[in-house]
Amino acid sequence: MILHKRRLSAKSCFVFLFCFCLSLSLGAQERYAKNSVLSNGHWVKIAIEKNGIYKLTNFELKKMGFDDPSKVAVYGYGGWPLEEDFSKPYVDDLPAVPVLRKDDYLLFYGRGTTKWEYKTMRYSDGRERQTFVHTNNPYSDLGYYFLTSSQNVKEMETVKSEPKDGVIELNTFDDYLLHEKDLVSLNKSGRELFGESLMSTISVPFDNIEGIVQEDAVVECRLIAKTNISKDFVLSINGEDVVKGRVSGVSTGANYYEYIKARSAEAFGYWKGEKGKSFNIKVDYFEKNNTTAYLDYIRVHLKRTLQTYNEPTFFRNVSSINHKSCFIIKNATSNTIVLDVTDAQSPKVVEAVLSGTELSFVTPQSYQLREFAVVQLDKSVPSIAAKDAQQVGNQNLHSTKQVDMVIISPSAFKSEAERLKKAHEEKDDLVTEVFTPEEIYNEFSSGTPDATAYRRLMKMFYDRGKEDAKAPKYLLLFGDGAFDNRFVTNDWKKVGDNEKNNMLLTYQTTESLDMYSYTVDDYFGFLKDSGKDISMATLDIAVGRFPVRTRKQATEVVDKVISYMNNSDLGIWKNNLCFIADDGNNADSFKVEHQIDAENLALTREIESPEYIANKIYFDAFKKDLGGAGKYPEVEERIVEKLKNGMFLLNYVGHGNTENLSDEQVIKHNDILKYTYKHLPLWITATCDFCRFDAVATSAGEDVFLRDKSGGIALFTTSRVAFVDINERMNRQFMNLLFKKENDLYLTLGEVMKQTKLGEKTDKRKLGFCLIGDPALRLSYPKHRVQVTTINGSPVGKDTVVFNANAWITVEGDILDTKGSLVSDFNGELRTKILDGYRRDSTLGNNPYKNKIYYHDYFNTVFEGGGSVKDGKFKFTFKVPKDISYSDSTCGKMSLYAFDKTAGEDAQGYFNKFLANGTKDDPDNDSEGPEIRSLFLNDSTFVSGDKVNNTPYFYARLWDKSGINVTGSSIGHDITLNIDNNPVTNYTLNSYYEFIPDSEGEGIVKFAIPALEPGLHDAEFKVWDIMNNPTTCTFQFEVVEGLKPFISRLIATPTPAKGNVKFRLWHNRPETQMKVGILVYDITGRLHWKHEETGSSELFKDYVIDWDLRNNAGSHVRPGVYLYRAAISTNNSKEATETQKMIILW
Repeated sequence: MILHKRRLSAKSCFVFLFCFCLSLSLGAQERYAKNSVLSNGHWVKIAIEKNGIYKLTNFELKKMGFDDPSKVAVYGYGGWPLEEDFSKPYVDDLPAVPVLRKDDYLLFYGRGTTKWEYKTMRYSDGRERQTFVHTNNPYSDLGYYFLTSSQNVKEMETVKSEPKDGVIELNTFDDYLLHEKDLVSLNKSGRELFGESLMSTISVPFDNIEGIVQEDAVVECRLIAKTNISKDFVLSINGEDVVKGRVSGVSTGANYYEYIKARSAEAFGYWKGEKGKSFNIKVDYFEKNNTTAYLDYIRVHLKRTLQTYNEPTFFRNVSSINHKSCFIIKNATSNTIVLDVTDAQSPKVVEAVLSGTELSFVTPQSYQLREFAVVQLDKSVPSIAAKDAQQVGNQNLHSTKQVDMVIISPSAFKSEAERLKKAHEEKDDLVTEVFTPEEIYNEFSSGTPDATAYRRLMKMFYDRGKEDAKAPKYLLLFGDGAFDNRFVTNDWKKVGDNEKNNMLLTYQTTESLDMYSYTVDDYFGFLKDSGKDISMATLDIAVGRFPVRTRKQATEVVDKVISYMNNSDLGIWKNNLCFIADDGNNADSFKVEHQIDAENLALTREIESPEYIANKIYFDAFKKDLGGAGKYPEVEERIVEKLKNGMFLLNYVGHGNTENLSDEQVIKHNDILKYTYKHLPLWITATCDFCRFDAVATSAGEDVFLRDKSGGIALFTTSRVAFVDINERMNRQFMNLLFKKENDLYLTLGEVMKQTKLGEKTDKRKLGFCLIGDPALRLSYPKHRVQVTTINGSPVGKDTVVFNANAWITVEGDILDTKGSLVSDFNGELRTKILDGYRRDSTLGNNPYKNKIYYHDYFNTVFEGGGSVKDGKFKFTFKVPKDISYSDSTCGKMSLYAFDKTAGEDAQGYFNKFLANGTKDDPDNDSEGPEIRSLFLNDSTFVSGDKVNNTPYFYARLWDKSGINVTGSSIGHDITLNIDNNPVTNYTLNSYYEFIPDSEGEGIVKFAIPALEPGLHDAEFKVWDIMNNPTTCTFQFEVVEGLKPFISRLIATPTPAKGNVKFRLWHNRPETQMKVGILVYDITGRLHWKHEETGSSELFKDYVIDWDLRNNAGSHVRPGVYLYRAAISTNNSKEATETQKMIILW
C-alpha cells in the first residue's frame, strides 16, 4: 500500500478551507439540482480512453442525430475516480464543458481514467520526495461525456499572457511515462491488480519518446512478493543499475502468516546514462521462481523539449511553481494553440505570441502547478466517431421525491426488483425506488462506472432528508459483485458476459495483500460530510445485497422474500433457535472460545427470550470419528434434523471457508445445494469467508440465500477473514438487537446490522461482516402471545406445578395481544413442545488437550403435541411418560405456538413453572405397544422386498392411546430404524416424529435414509409408547443403483387451458432433489415449449410447474390439441417419463 503525504502552502490551505466551508454551508436544495440536465432533450454518450484533446466533426455530429452541430454542447467530467472523501467539494449532476469551436468541428478537453497528481511520496526505504503519482479508476477503462443541443453552448474563454518582466524562461517540460498492466489479483480482494510475473527477469519497452533531454531522469517502481527473508531487486537500463530496492520478508511465525499474500516495495533511482527515444527497462527480482513476485508499475520522470509533436501534447514544469514563468514552445506555426487545462471544468485558450517558429506565453506567479496542452490544429487530433456513440434516454433521478428505500438493480432484474418494491410499499409502507446502475452513473459519475456514484445518490437523499426528517433508511444492492470490477483478470475473463453484465460494482479497499483487505458494502451507507477513513466511518443507512447473477435467481429470491413477508409458513419451528459451535483445530490448539461464546449467546436468549428453545449443537458434546477424516457424523445428522424440523435462526461460531463450515465440514457446500427443508432460518455465521460474494465461484453462503425453496431467508455473515474477539462482540450484539423492539416493532435486519456496526466504531475488522438479504425485512416474529392460565383446572401462579409420571395433564390458556387483551377472533391450532428439567453437563474433550466446557440444556422431551384454538382460547391434554428426570429442583419448559391460517397470524409463549417428578398409578393400565398403522419406503405401494433407490424415504404412521415415547431420556426407549443390524446404520428417529393434530395419539415418522450400498437389506423399526411398551416391525428392501423414479400421476389444470396452465405431477421420490422437465408438442410432433428445473416436493404433495402458454421464442401458441411430456430423474438415476394430452384455447 502506497502512503502519500501532501504539503499545502498557507494560501492553498486557505482556499481549500474556504471551499470546504462554503460547500458545507450550502443546503441540500442548493447543493443538488432539482432536475438533471438529462431530463429533456436529445442526448448522446461518448467514451474516451485517456486524458486528451478530442475532436467532434460536424459530419459525425449529424450522424449522431444533431441537425445543427453548431449548437452541440458537451457535458460531464470524464473518467477520473470520484473523490471518496465527502468532506471535499463535489460537482453535482453533469456540468457543461467549455468547447473550442471551429468551422466544421469542435474541440474539448476530456479526462480519461488515470489521474496524475504532484505530491509527496514515501518509499519503502523511508525516503520521501515530490513526484508525479498516478491513480487508476478501478471501475472503468473508459471515461464518458455527454452531448446535447443547447442554445447557450459554453465556450472556452481566452486568457491573456502576462508581461515578460521578471520571468523564468522554460523551454522544457516535466513528463511522466507509465508502464502498468492489470493481470493478477493475488488475494482475490482489494482494488490493486498486478502485472507481469517476476519468476524470471523481464524487460519493459518504452518506444518513440521524442525530445528527451539529456538530464538525470527518475525511475520509480513498485513490486510485490512474499518471501521469508528480505530479497533484493534491481531495475537497469542499458546495463546501468538505476533502481535498487528490497522486499521485506514475512516470517513463517508471523501472525496470520497464511493470510499475508505478499509485501510491496516502492523504490526510486536516478537514470544518469544517455537517453535515446526508445529504451528498455530490465526488472530483476533476485528470488527466482517465486510465484508471488509481480511487477505493479514503473514510472519514468524525465525532461522533454517543449515543442510541437505530431499529436496534442500535455506539459507542465515544476520549476514554475511560485514563479512568474515564460513557456517557450518550438516548431510552432499559426495553427498552434495552447490550452490551460489545469481546471478540467474550465479549460481556457491561452493567448500566446508567435515569433518565427517559437510560441511563448507568460503565466503569473502561483503556488499551483499548472497543466497545459499544445495542439496543432492542422495535425492529427483524436476524433470521436458516431459509431462509437450511444443514444441516452431522458432520465431525472435528481427530481425523485424522498425515499425510504433504494434498490439498485441491473436492467435485466429490474422487473423483479419492482415486485419487491411493491411488496415493501404495500406491507411496510416504505417509499421505494428502483434505479439501474447506468442511470446512477449518468447523473452521479459522468456516465463512468464508479461505486462512489451509488454512495453519491444516497448522499443526495440523505442530505435532502436531513432538512425535513425524511432521510432514507435502506439500500438494497440487487446483484452480485466481483473483486475485479473491470473483469480484466484471467479469473473473470472466463465468466460469461451475461453474468458480468448483471453484476453491480463492489467497493474494494486499497489494501489488497493481507487479512485487512475487504469488500465493503457499508461504504454506500457512509453519508456524512466526513473525510474519515472508512474503518472509522459510521453507517447512516442500512445496506444489504442480493448476490444474484441470473434472472432465474432474481425471480426465486424475490418469490422467497415476499412469501416470507406474507408469513405464509406458520409453525412451531419459529420457536426454535439453534446454536452451533466448533471445537477448534490444531491452529488454535483446540481452544474452547467458540463453544463458550455460543453457550453465552444461548444462555442470554434463554433468560431474555424464554419463549424460544435454544437448541445446542456443540461439536465436543458428540463423539468424534477418530478415523482419518476426524468427522462428527452425529453433528452433521443433528444439523440436518434441526434444519428439517425448522429453525427461526441458526447461529454458527467457529472455523469456516467459502465451501464448508468447520474443518470437519459439518455443513458442506454440496449439502446446501441438496437441502430440501422448507422452513427458512436467518443464518448467522461468525466464521471466515463463508459468503465471499465477490469471488468468481459462488460461495456456500451465497447458495444458502440463493436456494429457491430452502437455505435461508438472509445471512449475517462474513466475506473475508474473521477474528475470534470481534466475532464474539458482533455476534452478541446481533443477537441482542434481533430481539429488541423500538416503537413496539422489532428491528429490520438492516437496522440490526447497522446498529451492530455502530458499536464497533474504531475496529476496521467489522468491515468483513455483511448482510446478504433484504435490509428492510423483519423476521417473521409471532405477533401475539400465548399464555397458560390453568393446569388441571387450577390457575397457574408463582407456585411450581408437579407433573407426575403416568398422570394426565390438561393445559388451558389464552392468545393475548401485545397489550395483554384476549384476541377473541383467533381461531386455529396450537403446538407445544414440553421439555424436561434444565440440567448441567460437560463436553467430551475430544482433543489432545482434553479441553472441555460445562453447559446447560433441556436434554429430554416430555411431550410434543397440541390442540385447537377457538375464540382465542386453547386446551390440550397429554399423559406424562415414565421416562422423566424425576427432579425436585430443575424446572422444565413448555414451549407454545399457535397459528390462525385464515388470518395469517401467530402467537408464541412459554410456561416454565413445573417439575417432572414423582409417579402416579397408571389409570389406563396400558400394557400394549403402539400400533403401526402403515409403513413404507418412498410411497404407499411399497411391500417388503421391493426395489428402491439408494436413499429411500421412510414413512411410518403410528398410534397409541397413551402416546408415543419421544423423551430420549432412557436408554433403549427411542424410536429407531436399524438396517442390517449395523450400529452405523442405526438411526434414532425421536425428533422425526410429528403428531397429527386432534387425532388423540396418532403421529407420523418421516425420515430420508442416508445413502445405502446396492443389494438386499434387512430393516427393523421399533417404537415405544410412554408406558415403555414396544412394538417392532421388520421388513426387507433391495437397493438398486440408478433406479429411475416413478410418476404416479400427471395432469394439467385447467383444461382446456386459457392464459396459463399448471402442470402437476406426483412421484415416489419425496424430499429428494430431482431434475424435472416439461415438453409441449403439437400433434405433428413439433416442440413448442421446453422447461427444465431442479427442485423437490413433500410426501403426498404434487410438484407444480407453471406455463404462460408462450413458446420458447416468447410467442403465444395457437389453440389446439397438444401433448405434454413430463420427465423426472434424480442424481445418477434413469429418467422416468409420462405423456398426456391437453387442449389450449385463446
